Amino acid sequence: MYELALTTITALLYLAAAGAIGARILYGEERGPARSTGLALAAAAVGIHAVVVAETTWVGAELNLCFFNALSLVSWITCAGVVVVSLRQRIEHLGVLLWPLAAGAVLGTLFSSPDPTVTRDPLLTTHIVISMTAYAILLAAVLQALVLALLDYRLRHRRPVGFGFVRRLPALRTMEKQLFWMVTVGFSALTISLATGLGFFFEEVVEGGMIHKTSLSIASWIAFGVLLIGHTFWGWRGQTAVRWTLIGFGALMLGYFGSKFVLELILQG
Repeated sequence: MYELALTTITALLYLAAAGAIGARILYGEERGPARSTGLALAAAAVGIHAVVVAETTWVGAELNLCFFNALSLVSWITCAGVVVVSLRQRIEHLGVLLWPLAAGAVLGTLFSSPDPTVTRDPLLTTHIVISMTAYAILLAAVLQALVLALLDYRLRHRRPVGFGFVRRLPALRTMEKQLFWMVTVGFSALTISLATGLGFFFEEVVEGGMIHKTSLSIASWIAFGVLLIGHTFWGWRGQTAVRWTLIGFGALMLGYFGSKFVLELILQG
């Protein structure tokens, strides 16, 4: 009952935060809820979600990073980052997409396996934290890319942007700068993750046990690297930036969560 209550409250707070920010974007500052209301609800959700993560992920001297717990951890890191950064920059619009996903992720922990999956070695734990942080930052980047794609599409097709969700978004150039900032930070974390991961799992990679995950992770790293090079030297932006972000994130998620989904929920289901 304790775990059910925590997850339910967390999910409801995330949904309330998304609703508050969505209503503010839709109706404006005068008729919509205050910006602080949505951020306060999200911060409360993040705080309780942290307890859920601690209860489900840390199992004695080991870690339980099964499919649902890993999703919950990544969503928590992303939500915490969005709330903190929103205090300085206008990125709370990501919560309209992110916080409902986080609500689903935290509820998913109710179906997670209770058995630990990883030994809590300090260096290995550091690698895992860096990896999850990379996934979290790049998740925020892909959500930003989706919103950017919507706004860019309407501008390119000369459709009015003064409606609903896109009416009160930050300027297109501002959103592009935010996107490339997220991709740059996420790419840096992913680089460290791959370097440390190859150090920990080199023998398994050579033997082919992790070839699928490693190959897709490297493909993701290349995609994000190409995007940053293209942006720096050839000015890539708009739909090109969106496509490369989606490609990179898709490969990354297939490499880790796709593999876990097949191994844990299909083959062992």
